[in-house]
Amino acid sequence: MRRNTVLLGIFLILGLLIFYNVQVVTNFAGKYIYPLDDAYIHLSMGKNFAQSGTWGITRYEFSSTTSSPLFTFLLSVLIKIFGNWEYIPLVANTIAGIALLVVFHKYLKKFSPVTYALFLSAVVLLMPLHLMIMTGMEHVFHTLVMVMVLLAFQKYLDDKSPRHFSNLALFSIIATGFRYESLFFIFFICAYVFFIKRDYVIGVILGCFAILPVVVYGYISVDHGSFFLPNSLILKGNTNDGIVGFLTRVAGNAYRGISVLVLLIILITQIFIQAKNKKSMINKISENAIPGVVFCGFIIHLLFANFGWLIRYEAYLVVLLLFAIAPFADVLFQNKIRNGVLKYIMVFLLLITFSMRFVTMLKYQPIASKNIFDQQIQLADFLHRYYRNSKVIANDIGAITYFNNIHLLDTYGLGSIDVAKLRKNDHAKFTDNKALQKYVYDTARNLNFEIAIVFDEWVKMPDYFSKAGTLTIQNNYMAGGTTVSFYAVKKENTDQLKHQLKEFSRHVPKDVIIKIIK
Repeated sequence: MRRNTVLLGIFLILGLLIFYNVQVVTNFAGKYIYPLDDAYIHLSMGKNFAQSGTWGITRYEFSSTTSSPLFTFLLSVLIKIFGNWEYIPLVANTIAGIALLVVFHKYLKKFSPVTYALFLSAVVLLMPLHLMIMTGMEHVFHTLVMVMVLLAFQKYLDDKSPRHFSNLALFSIIATGFRYESLFFIFFICAYVFFIKRDYVIGVILGCFAILPVVVYGYISVDHGSFFLPNSLILKGNTNDGIVGFLTRVAGNAYRGISVLVLLIILITQIFIQAKNKKSMINKISENAIPGVVFCGFIIHLLFANFGWLIRYEAYLVVLLLFAIAPFADVLFQNKIRNGVLKYIMVFLLLITFSMRFVTMLKYQPIASKNIFDQQIQLADFLHRYYRNSKVIANDIGAITYFNNIHLLDTYGLGSIDVAKLRKNDHAKFTDNKALQKYVYDTARNLNFEIAIVFDEWVKMPDYFSKAGTLTIQNNYMAGGTTVSFYAVKKENTDQLKHQLKEFSRHVPKDVIIKIIK
């Protein structure tokens, strides 16, 4: 009963955190605004697939824009059932967050009351769970299913029954569908089963199941003229950038992920202590099956995936680390290890993570939503007022496509495969890409695009475009740039665009500055 009371208390804390942040954002926006434009990318694709059957950022063409195909598909199903409502991701994430806490509750019940209360609280406060719910992104679902993967793996090690393998295979498929980074961990599960348990066939079959979403989605993408991998992975991935570029990005990951790396210290200590009395290497590895998988998967994520960007990319790593170190923490808290100072070091490291993730994000989450409201939502409103069905050139594409039915040329490449092919060697940098500039020039002229709304620093617009004005936000933390420029593709439409900007400037928030070019 005591543990159930703690669980209810944590549900209450989570609910209060969500309510508080919704109120903060609603106070300046009049409604809740997601702190990432990416949430509106998922919504836009989900809306288009549900309503028109087109898997794309617009209803007019296929685009492999999402990096979480299963989450986008889930949104499309929910939109099909309940209608197009922008807060479907918020509700779905809340349900997934509750499920995550219930699963962790069941996992922690076997430990002492101190371990139970500390680690269940840590899921909310260190992830932090309320922030991941309110991003409107896939991270809560991904974390939930990855925990289920580890639980299924643990049960399979205890009892190699077909049922436990089926669960492991099923959750592996689902986890990969939510985010491809899941394969970092599932690969080492397969390696453990293959090399340590010597279940060769099972190890290979599990790997084939886990990679199935990548293969199926890749085949569909290639069949529609796109890359095998989602555009975002091609354009943002940490590969094909030379050894210096690779090491630089890894160092950047380590810096941005310092709040999680401190937890890795606990995991390494646990692995060392649990392995030191084992004579054979096989026994050392067997003693650390779950910690070893989490450690190896973490390192591969550090090398090849991303950290940061509203601390969301590494959020699932926090929970997996908590899952792995919970048994070790329980031993420490019950004083079963002579070195009593270790438990105080653990609590200190958890507090560091709490400070860097929870405390910091209490400040920055509302700022992020404010940035999205001041920029992406205002741009979407502008287009809705004057160009809701027009041909638009842009390079931040979530809200403007979700709230409108525009034809889009995305100069970043997430929503336009031809652009992605031209930018794939830029390695997430904004270079003086002449081929891209020519493509924008030719496409805008030949297909009669009307307006460009872009960050100038991302790509240079053709000389025959006419710049009419800019929109500038304050205290930028999350937006891709502080100032967005408005261009009339045809010079004879410049005065009309300037008039529209002047008229629209009366409706934007007071700290959003619209400047008309004279």
